[in-house]
This record gives sequence, C-alpha cells and structure tokens, in this order.
Amino acid sequence: MNSLQKQTNPDTRFSDLDVIALFENQLQLITNVSEAEMLFKKLQFLGLHFDPFQIEIKSECLQILDQLKLSEHLSNPYLATNILLRLLDLTEEKLKGLKQ
Repeated sequence: MNSLQKQTNPDTRFSDLDVIALFENQLQLITNVSEAEMLFKKLQFLGLHFDPFQIEIKSECLQILDQLKLSEHLSNPYLATNILLRLLDLTEEKLKGLKQ
C-alpha cells in the first residue's frame, strides 16, 4: 500500500451509515406530528448547544445523544456534525410530510 494513500477504517464508516439507517427506520414509525416535532426540537437543541470539538458536553446534550444512540459516534467531531445535520434533514422531511 502506498504510504501516501489515506487510510480509513471501513468498519467505522459502516457504523455511521448504520446509525443513519436505524434512525430512518425509527423515523418511519412516527405517525404523530407532535412526536416528530419533539424529535426535531431535540435535534435543533443539539445543533445549537452541542459542540463536538469541546471536551465537556452539557448534560442536556448528553441525555439527547444517549436517547438517539449517538454517544458512541462522538470521537470524530466532523462525523458527529455530519450525522447530526443528516438526522435534522431527515426529520424535517418527515415532519413536512406528516403536516401535509
């Protein structure tokens, strides 16, 4: 292998995609607008108050991250941000669909 090639761990990437897929499956089970709104508010709260680049995480953020089973994906702050944004996008789409 060329030493200049970027080395990645395929298992890590799979688990991140797995998190998104599991979230999508759980999102499909939501049929109530208020439940979707609550999930969206939690994700928005994380978006505003969770900084994956900080060592110390607020307890409210930790509770939400644990509820959504995202805590184990915080080792890479860029990946944590990417996952959060994707979950927000999926939830917003679901919420719009339920309101129509």
